[in-house]
Amino acid sequence: MSKEYIETKIQIIVTGGTIDSYYDIDACTTLCHQKTVIPEFITKFGQIPKNEFELTEICMKDSREINLQNIEEISAAIRLSNCCRHIITHGSFSLFDSARRLQTLLPKEHNQVIVFTGAMWPLVGFSPNDAGFNLGSAFIAAQLASPGIYVAFNGKLYQPDELEGLH
Repeated sequence: MSKEYIETKIQIIVTGGTIDSYYDIDACTTLCHQKTVIPEFITKFGQIPKNEFELTEICMKDSREINLQNIEEISAAIRLSNCCRHIITHGSFSLFDSARRLQTLLPKEHNQVIVFTGAMWPLVGFSPNDAGFNLGSAFIAAQLASPGIYVAFNGKLYQPDELEGLH
């Protein structure tokens, strides 16, 4: 029996990273929020109604702490979702590595559009920043791209094998 997909709904899978962080003055670095701020940003600034996306929070980690178990959880979330379009927010250090790992876990003919994105600056608390732009680019890519796994960053859409990292 084939799975019925909701064509217009996008699953947002959150893993943390700078895009979903705040600047901690005492630590002199960015730290992941305890809970994602992405849905609030999407509904407020993107004006995308809550019924047009579903949220799956896998973890709130720096991408250097993302492990194979987290990637397997992402893969499971995609397989369990009724969405055929997915955006994965992720830290930039291992963004391409995670996209390549996910490629090995999904069947070659998965018929899903999967777009990884992240940012060099947090989504909230810094203005201007690249986070909203990258997130918006990911939404456009998720709606228009052919099935496959992509990385949307700085206004460009990459294949996972195109770059090693963004730093």
